[in-house]
Amino acid sequence: MPETTASPELSAAAVIAAPEPAAAVVSAVPDMKKAESRRIGVVPFLNAQPLIWGLKESYEVSPLAPAEMGKALKAGNLDVALAPIVASFLNPDLKIVPVAAIGCKGPVQSVRVISHVALEKVERLFVDSRSQSSVLLARLILRKWFGVKKLEVKPIDAGSFHPNQAKPWEATLQFGDGALVPAPSGMTVTDLGAEWFRYTQKPFVFAVWLARDAEMAREMEEPLRAARAEGMKHFEEIANHYQGIWQFKRTLAKEYLEKNIVYDYTEEQEKGIAEFFGLLKEQKLI
Repeated sequence: MPETTASPELSAAAVIAAPEPAAAVVSAVPDMKKAESRRIGVVPFLNAQPLIWGLKESYEVSPLAPAEMGKALKAGNLDVALAPIVASFLNPDLKIVPVAAIGCKGPVQSVRVISHVALEKVERLFVDSRSQSSVLLARLILRKWFGVKKLEVKPIDAGSFHPNQAKPWEATLQFGDGALVPAPSGMTVTDLGAEWFRYTQKPFVFAVWLARDAEMAREMEEPLRAARAEGMKHFEEIANHYQGIWQFKRTLAKEYLEKNIVYDYTEEQEKGIAEFFGLLKEQKLI
């Protein structure tokens, strides 16, 4: 089967509303009128909430599918966005705001491939049509470390597709909140964060703050840093207030935020990003 190419032109899907913050937390906004005019895009998942906890008190915050973030920034519809790291690869003019990330250093739980067979036997991969970085990570892992050279990648509506529908030679990529629910009984679950770390010994970064230009990146650096610092203090409140929490237990949600997700953006994360970019180029996936 021919291998399809992951595209940034993936369609947006319905999103889960972000929680109402318990209190305003951004203290580094010098001009409230200017702040209110800034448009911030956020991915609609639990793991993003600590980075935006309180931002909507001072900013226009809009949930958007990850694959739409880069296009919205380039079009000027957003000023800054918590966007897939791949958006920065595909749009070099966008600027990373180096204050926070959504990543992992080992198992992530919320990005996984579910299959009936060992991954080296997979011929077709069903992927969430909202995804971008996770799709390329899955394709990279399957090709480079599991030897799958001919892979058909088929976008699906994750809301209506069930992984146990897949045939023996097919697998399903899940990411975000939908990957935090138990997998179908009897299926093999491969955590892509764990696989990445197994082979590279580096952290993986799924999303970063991206600004539409360097001036906006400088302006938003302190507010976004302050929001992260405050959000890291409120994992329990975030888990309790999150409107999508019906999908999984609140205690597990808190543990996931504390133990699986890494919100740092340091030199170590930059090395992981560079490794991902280099391997994607090596395998001709971008």
